[in-house]
Amino acid sequence: MNIIEIIRTKKGIKPSSFIAGFALIILLAGIIPPASASGVEASREISTETAYAGGSFPVTVHIKTDQQVEALVLDENLPDGWQINQLENNGAVFQDISTFKESTAEWIWVENLSAGEERTVIYQVTVPSYPETGSSKISGTISTYSTSAVSVGGSSELIVTYPPPGAVFSASPLSGTVPLTVQFTDLCTGNPNSWEWDFDGNASIDSNERNPVYTYENTGTYTVTLRATNSTYGNGTETKTGYITVKSKTSSSGGSGGGSGGGAGSPESSKNIELKEIANEQVFKGTHTCYTFKGGANDIVSVEFDPKKSFGKTTAIVEILKNKSSIVKEPSPGTVYKNINIWVGNSGFSSSENIENARINFRVSRPWISENNVNESSVTLYRYSQDKWYELSTVLNGKDNDYLYFTAETPGFSSFAISSTKKSTRPGEIFQTKNEENKGLNESNLSEEEKQGIKDSDIKKEEDAPGPGAFFAAAELLVSYTILRRRK
Repeated sequence: MNIIEIIRTKKGIKPSSFIAGFALIILLAGIIPPASASGVEASREISTETAYAGGSFPVTVHIKTDQQVEALVLDENLPDGWQINQLENNGAVFQDISTFKESTAEWIWVENLSAGEERTVIYQVTVPSYPETGSSKISGTISTYSTSAVSVGGSSELIVTYPPPGAVFSASPLSGTVPLTVQFTDLCTGNPNSWEWDFDGNASIDSNERNPVYTYENTGTYTVTLRATNSTYGNGTETKTGYITVKSKTSSSGGSGGGSGGGAGSPESSKNIELKEIANEQVFKGTHTCYTFKGGANDIVSVEFDPKKSFGKTTAIVEILKNKSSIVKEPSPGTVYKNINIWVGNSGFSSSENIENARINFRVSRPWISENNVNESSVTLYRYSQDKWYELSTVLNGKDNDYLYFTAETPGFSSFAISSTKKSTRPGEIFQTKNEENKGLNESNLSEEEKQGIKDSDIKKEEDAPGPGAFFAAAELLVSYTILRRRK
C-alpha cells in the first residue's frame, strides 16, 4: 500500500492500472524463455581420449531444437595450431580459421529450423607435429538470431602426447647356409631410445643394439621379434614368424649367378668399432648408385659406383675403428687420421664384374691437419687388399671452416685408412734454405782476385749475417766491391 500511495502522489497513476501492467509483465515472463533456455542444445563426441602428435581424429556435434529458430550458428574453438577439415556440414555454410580468430571454426545455417529438427556436423582435427603435450580442450557454443550463445555439451577434453614407437625392421640376407651372418636394420618410427632383439624366437633378449649383426650357427627357420621403446612415450613390438631360414651346406644349390647384392657382413671385432652406420639402396644396372652417410662422427660422406648388374636392395656398412682393423697385418703408411672398414653387398659384390667407377668421398678435420703439421695435398686414402696397403688416387675437392673434403677412386671395398706421409714445410725452413743457396751462389760468382781484395772481416760479416734475403746479400757484396775498386 505504501508503494501505491507513492505512485498516486507523484505520478497520478491509478493503482488498478499499475496492477494490470505488472500482471502483464509476469505473464509475458512466463511465456518467453530466458536466453540460456533458448530451446537449442548441442552435444559433442570426440572419437578418442588420446591425441597423438601429427595424428588426426574425427569430432561429431549433434544439434537439436524444440522450437523454430533463425540463423543457427555453431562455433568450435580448438588449441592453437590445430587444423580442421570438414567432413559433413549438414547444409551449413562453413567458415574456417582464415575468416575468424586463429583455431576457430564456424558453421552457419541460413534457412530456419523448425521445432524438432536436428543437425549434425562432423569434422576432422589434425594435431601439429610438435604440439604442447598434456591435457587439451575443444570448446564451443551454439546460438541463434534471437538468443544468446550456450555452451556445447558432451566431450571436450583429451590428452595430447607423442605416439609410441612403431617397431619396424629389416634383415639381410634372409636365408643362406650355416653359419649364416645376418645384418638387422632398425626402421622404427617414434624415436625409440632402446631396442630388444630376439633372433631365434625363444623369448630371450639376444641384443640391445640398434642395428645388430647376428650369426646363426644351426640350421632351421627362425622367428625374429623387435621391441622398441621410447622412455617417455611407450613401446612397440614387431614379430616376423619364420623370417630367417638357415640351411645346411649340403642342401645349398650350385651357383648364385651373382643376382643378389644382399646385406654386407663384417668380420671386424665389435670391441674395435667406434661407430657403425648402415645405408640401404636399390642397385640397378645402368643407374648410378650413391650411399650417403650422415653420422656426426662418421668421416665417410658417401660411397658411390656404377653397377654393371641389377642386385635390388643392397646394404652398405661403414665402420669407424678405434685402432687398425683386426683383419689387417700391419698399420697403414704415414700418420693415420682414421682406420675404416667399408662393406657393400655380400662377399664378392665389389668386383670389376659387378661395379665400376667406385669412389669414396670423405673428410678430414682442420684441427688434425694443423696439430699434426700435415700437408693437405698429401692426404691419401689407402686400401688394404691381398695382405698389402695400396695408395688410392685421392684429390682435394672442397673446404669449409671445419673440414677438408676429398674423393678417392677405389677398385673395391674392404679396410681403408685415411693417412698422410708428408709434413708441411715451415716458412722459416724455406727462408733459411734460400739464404744458404744465395750465399753459395754469390761466393762462387767472385774471382779469386776479387775475394783477396776484400777484407776478411767483410767476408766474415757476410757469412755470419742472419741474412734478410738474397737481395740484401747481393747489395752488401756490391758495396764492398765498389770500395775495393776505389782503393785501387
